[in-house]
Amino acid sequence: MNNFKLPIKFEAILYSKKNNLFKFLLIKRIPKDGGFWQPVTGTLESNESFFDCMYREIEEEINIKKDQIISVTEMIYEFTWLKNKNINITEYVFGVEIPSNLKIILSDEHNDYKWCSYYESLELMEKENNKKAFAAFKDKVAVIV
Repeated sequence: MNNFKLPIKFEAILYSKKNNLFKFLLIKRIPKDGGFWQPVTGTLESNESFFDCMYREIEEEINIKKDQIISVTEMIYEFTWLKNKNINITEYVFGVEIPSNLKIILSDEHNDYKWCSYYESLELMEKENNKKAFAAFKDKVAVIV
């Protein structure tokens, strides 16, 4: 088991693959929350296990339930960032495989979603840590051509 540092967030790089061709699901935050593209992310709540948090957030943000998930990778990347200039947040990144034919229903926090190639994902995302997480996914999980 990993030793997670509080406060904790996770990032789920949601992907689907067919014939070793990977597609990635990005969601777009509403304008008042920045209006940027990102993978599913979430914050651990008190008395919640890390993986329960991840499954809860995936369901809340895109309406995919735990039993619809094909697989979850080991942790592939972690990073720390500063929130409000005084809180260090540690974010743990996992790959989460889902079927591409599932109906995506977004939460009120998001207003769009898109299945993308690896390179299109990098172009759409603004946050460097998200891009580094995708690069780690490519290095550890998928051969992207």
